[in-house]
Amino acid sequence: MDTCGSPPPVKRNRQSPTDDEDSVEIRAVLSHEYNEIALIKVHSCQLETKQQLQSVIQELSQKLPRFQHLKRVHDRNVLICPTSDVGGAESLEEHLQRYAFSAHVLRALCHQVKVVEVPARMPKLRVQYEQMIQHWPCKFHPNHYSESLRNGSNFSISQRIFHKRMGQLLTKLSTDVNKDRPVGICVDPRQPSIVSIAGASESSSADGHEHCSMLLVDFVARSQQGGALRSNLSFVEDQENTKTTLRGLPKAYYDYLKKNEAYQDLKFGAEISRKGQPQQQMSEAEHAQGADNLAKYGPYLCTGYDVYLLQEPCLMCSMAFVHSRAKRIFFLRPSDNGALVTRFQLHAVKELNHHYEVFQFTTDGSLT
Repeated sequence: MDTCGSPPPVKRNRQSPTDDEDSVEIRAVLSHEYNEIALIKVHSCQLETKQQLQSVIQELSQKLPRFQHLKRVHDRNVLICPTSDVGGAESLEEHLQRYAFSAHVLRALCHQVKVVEVPARMPKLRVQYEQMIQHWPCKFHPNHYSESLRNGSNFSISQRIFHKRMGQLLTKLSTDVNKDRPVGICVDPRQPSIVSIAGASESSSADGHEHCSMLLVDFVARSQQGGALRSNLSFVEDQENTKTTLRGLPKAYYDYLKKNEAYQDLKFGAEISRKGQPQQQMSEAEHAQGADNLAKYGPYLCTGYDVYLLQEPCLMCSMAFVHSRAKRIFFLRPSDNGALVTRFQLHAVKELNHHYEVFQFTTDGSLT
């Protein structure tokens, strides 16, 4: 690959996608709950008459309140309990006797018992719902945003063009500035404006703190008068009385983009921290609310920011974006130790106190 650079391309109208951009898609990386149909085995019975229905359902709802995501009755078949609830040598009747069902309801529940497979949880997408009802009728509350993530309609045309452009820019910066090593870009999507750029150093494989994602988070902190890592890089200096700061941008990347005619329309800089204002006293929970707080209180770590990465981040780097409250992560190439798709889906872990969305650029090869 030629790393010596090439003449800058002719400036194009950014209102319409280029041929390269048309070949790139942006796929939301959804948790397994959006992609799989989980089934569980359940004991069911068949009522002899419809007149039994009211008393049976009334006692079941009081003593075995299960299956809120399912219709408990289907064609006179009634769901009783998961087969896993009935232990070892215990029969279903013996299990039900422990709940003190009335005699006539107990007889009804033990009539024509069979085991059926039903959905284990409520569907999140309509396509799941249509598959699940083949097994058993279930409840479904459509979520238009979830559907848009799946079908790719969550971004406007201008947003999609910008995201794809950032994907292309990752490759250019890696090739022309960082000797084919991974690169990351952090963007304030409100402008949109590039807040920070970082590239993996030669020592990245030996020192995890040199991963470009870790550097990127630290460089964002620099834009907020913070930062913990020592760096030999030169950073852009701010002019007096400026309303934005360029402190998170290494000069090598900034100068490359400013001198390249194809990128003259890009915006750079982060909002200056509002020192002494209410965000300084905000709780962790309040910061976790996300992008709305970026507009309300000003920058705090990566709150409300989008992150674009050439490589899928490892577990350590993915956790760094959790702690720094990133809004969305976009990446181009999967990694052997990637923690968002390849080996793990960190963003889908419910126990975390912050969750970001993840998107992967898919391409026919034009960006790789």
